Amino acid sequence: MRKKSILMAALMMAALLCACNQAKRVVEFPLVGTANTTSIVIERVEHSDTATLLTVRGFNFPGYWIRIAPDTRIVAEGKEYRLKGSKGIAIGERLSMPEDGDSCFTLISELLPMSCQSFDYIEGYAEGDWRLYDIDLTGKTGEEYPASLPRGLKKIPNTDGLPTPQYAYSMGETTINVHLTGYRKGCCEDMLFAVNTTFEGQQQVAVKIDSLTGEGTAKFIQYGTCELFPIVNSNGYGEFLAAPGETVDVYVNLAYLNRTARFQYREVSDGKVMPPSIKGCWTKGSVYDALNNLPSVDWFYCIPDSIEPTSGIRYDMTADELYTHLTDRYQVLCKYIDEQEVPDWSKEIYKASRLNNLFYCLSVDCRGFEMRDEKLPTDYKRDPILPKHFDQLFANTDLDNPWLLLDKSNFLMEAAMKMTPEKRNETLSQWIVALEAVQKAYRGELPDSVLNSMRSWKNPFYANMCADIQKRTLEAIEKSAKDIENIEDIAPEALFQTIIAPHKGKVVLVDFWNTWCAPCRNAIKAIEPYKSNQLASDNLVWIYIANETSPINTYAEMIPGIKGLHYRVNDAQWRYLTDKMFDLDGIPSYVLVDKDGNYSLRNDFRDHSKMVSTLKEMIKD
Repeated sequence: MRKKSILMAALMMAALLCACNQAKRVVEFPLVGTANTTSIVIERVEHSDTATLLTVRGFNFPGYWIRIAPDTRIVAEGKEYRLKGSKGIAIGERLSMPEDGDSCFTLISELLPMSCQSFDYIEGYAEGDWRLYDIDLTGKTGEEYPASLPRGLKKIPNTDGLPTPQYAYSMGETTINVHLTGYRKGCCEDMLFAVNTTFEGQQQVAVKIDSLTGEGTAKFIQYGTCELFPIVNSNGYGEFLAAPGETVDVYVNLAYLNRTARFQYREVSDGKVMPPSIKGCWTKGSVYDALNNLPSVDWFYCIPDSIEPTSGIRYDMTADELYTHLTDRYQVLCKYIDEQEVPDWSKEIYKASRLNNLFYCLSVDCRGFEMRDEKLPTDYKRDPILPKHFDQLFANTDLDNPWLLLDKSNFLMEAAMKMTPEKRNETLSQWIVALEAVQKAYRGELPDSVLNSMRSWKNPFYANMCADIQKRTLEAIEKSAKDIENIEDIAPEALFQTIIAPHKGKVVLVDFWNTWCAPCRNAIKAIEPYKSNQLASDNLVWIYIANETSPINTYAEMIPGIKGLHYRVNDAQWRYLTDKMFDLDGIPSYVLVDKDGNYSLRNDFRDHSKMVSTLKEMIKD
């Protein structure tokens, strides 16, 4: 009997100790399954005897604010737990950001069950409310593969003996089928791909995500191999390559958000917190699958500052010293990359990307990066970068490397234009012509003489690309002629009055936007339903003004779905309206015109509720 009592006492003591340890359980920087924001990062979760404490770091621009809504709740094991209090922030009140844009505070929740392995942070379910799902409490530091990833992708590709993938000199319609792994309803409805293209710069392709399945499809015309960056809720989720005409399934790992949050924290905390090892996306169906599905290499953290080419640059360097510094550091960087235990494919593509960056640093003269001009000595004169420096750099560059075209190829073109013209070889000369031809083709202004000359080149890709772009542009212009008002001949000073004059006696809302502006597109999407219900009125006119940076093809495809009058103005007209007339701080921006023709800039309308309530009041009969 005594032995049994001793055993029972021992078991009770063990249970008590275990309970004490559980009660004090702490998880540092718990992984988040998915979220619709990186404005807050949960640094620490601690269970006390009576409550669960969340140490939170909030981010925003200096002078802006964040707010913890009173209805915020924690959801664990199907049950809701309310906030009991806070430290460092008042629940329901605005917290202004300090100069570093970073603020730390504690939220005190009702005690979560010790058995729960994860929880959700829910501010609310309205558009824009913060939601963080599947916040881990088991102490995981990373997740190699998401549970919903197809089995065939849950392994490292065997690249032994495989040649480096080739650049695709072709064109066609590419289809990207998106699968968001770890998707939870409400964490994302729309996403986009930023696409690094050859000679066209970075384009954006929107994707509509099914709110139930977390899946969607995007199609776009592609010229040459492109690098695509999935962007969900304005955050990047890795990158992958695709060839024109492919149908590719892309599995986007929403847990990659943890890296984004850690990067943000690193910037304000001196690198104390390393991001977890999580890959952003995998592909199935591309000729580049083996490359895309290799473990991600975080070169941002891999490259020591001591060999970073832009590190150690001084404003008082001579041009020769700057050139020597950049090129020597680049060689050291390449040697370092070659020594890393990563596949050769990854190395070659990254080295090409960094070479493009070297051309950029020389082209823009990066000696001014570290010191603002107002801090320079009054008698300081910078030694100019000369054509000979670009001549030397291009002489040591393998221009037959097609991966130079993959990332920031415009840097190469800009640098080539600054070298001695007679020193340009045939490849560089053709690249410069192709760049200018693409720009003209997107305006529908490429002369047949230039196109015919390009057809004599050894590589037919460039002529075929420009001919196809011009053809599609002219078709788009013809198709959209009925929707686009012809105002190019109107003087900038008279433009705005000309636009609003026919609508005197009505309320007019003028929206300044562009197709490439994600906040603009999101705002238009949010407001569009109101035009059919609360703001349905003949007394309200919607006017949209964009400029020629919106590619005519994309513009023509988008505007039929936006109810209103559309104007695509030229550069002089845009600059007069946005700089001189209204001094816009960015887009989207709004100008409100009342029934008497009086107008004012109303950027408080970026708050959609303010816009709707104001317009409803003004259009009353």
